[in-house]
Amino acid sequence: MVTPPVTASQYGLLAYPLILSSILTPLLGVTDTIVIGQTGDAVAIGAIAIAAVFFNTIYWLFGFLKVSTTGFSAQASVHHDETALHFALYRPVLLGLLIGLALMLFRVPLTEGGLYLLAAPETLLPDVTTYIHYRMYGAPFVLIGYAVLGWLIGQGQVKRALLIQVFSNVINIVLDIVFVLGLGYGVAGVAIATLVAEISIVAFGFLFMLRQLAWKPDYRGLLFHVQAYRQFFTVNADLFVRTIFLLIVTGWFTRTGAIFGPDVLAANAILLQIQYLIAYWFGGLGSASTILVGRSRGRHDEAGYRQSVRLTRKFGLASILLMMILLVIFQYPLLRSFSTDPDLLDFARLYYGWILIFPLTGGFAMLYEGVFSGLAQAKPVRNSMIQAFLVFALLLLSVYWIGNHGVWLAFIGFGLMRSVSLHLAERRRSSVFETHNEKTDLPV
Repeated sequence: MVTPPVTASQYGLLAYPLILSSILTPLLGVTDTIVIGQTGDAVAIGAIAIAAVFFNTIYWLFGFLKVSTTGFSAQASVHHDETALHFALYRPVLLGLLIGLALMLFRVPLTEGGLYLLAAPETLLPDVTTYIHYRMYGAPFVLIGYAVLGWLIGQGQVKRALLIQVFSNVINIVLDIVFVLGLGYGVAGVAIATLVAEISIVAFGFLFMLRQLAWKPDYRGLLFHVQAYRQFFTVNADLFVRTIFLLIVTGWFTRTGAIFGPDVLAANAILLQIQYLIAYWFGGLGSASTILVGRSRGRHDEAGYRQSVRLTRKFGLASILLMMILLVIFQYPLLRSFSTDPDLLDFARLYYGWILIFPLTGGFAMLYEGVFSGLAQAKPVRNSMIQAFLVFALLLLSVYWIGNHGVWLAFIGFGLMRSVSLHLAERRRSSVFETHNEKTDLPV
């Protein structure tokens, strides 16, 4: 069946809610940093900033739950396969629950190892560990939430996914203000507020999806079908490797920056939070591409795929330009929202120029990851990450000559290499969709 090509306006209507939905993902940690920043407590500010990086990094490691669920959900909707549609949600939910429980079980060694890699100063350790202690109880809910939001987005129910995240962020903001500025609970207050918000995502998600779900007598055997999980992890193994390297780079970045003192460490942590917001903006665009490419793959529609890639590049370039303009215009209020400490703001401004060029160098990496997720082809993503890691390690040597600027040079080079590698990989891919013996077929 010939389907009409997607237009720019259709892509935009799909992409903009996804961008908002994507940006709302790390906003829980960002909100914590902003609210605690209003207290003027430099130790608490640094502790929350480091702890937010800790959780963003860990949860990125399991981001494949959302990415792959979006792709499988989009493909199942094209095939009109009810069973595949249900298990595109049930299996990631079960995996999210088990992985989250494992994170809770091993929270002590994870915390110790993470804080060692992040080189958290001794003065910050009590507040950092308090924050991590409370938020670790939210790990199962965060990962189940990834599956829930990915499933809704893959179905094209972007407004519902967005509404769920808006609700959770409103809850977090209100509780942050009450617990911190009202009751003076400090770091523990923002952690508990975020934990409640993470639980609310799962609660609201299942409330919205209740009428769309079903449980049949034969589903129990299918839920624990080993071969299906083997296929699931075949698709996701490369994404997991990709995220391992991302984890190493982030930890190495933070630890290297820490050798220049606590002020530089805190400034890097704030700028890294801004980088996360930018990354999730492009991740939202990438999710739109995942949906459209996944539908094209389900129909074996090469023309539809090509149009989706063209629109990805077009909206990507527009977003890069817009993001760089906004970062220039709102530099001071953006930094000021994270801290009231004038010395810390001076350090952040010193390295802010690297954030300005991040959209240009790293934006397309996240867009192409969305394209390859829609194709259920993760090897190019994995390969680009390995190549970028080698570039990062090489450029990091520049810290001996240019100090903390060398840390940011390595990070920017890392993003640029990912973008270039994935662009070349997309240009090289076959012009015809494979129709036989694909390991990326829906694992039902």
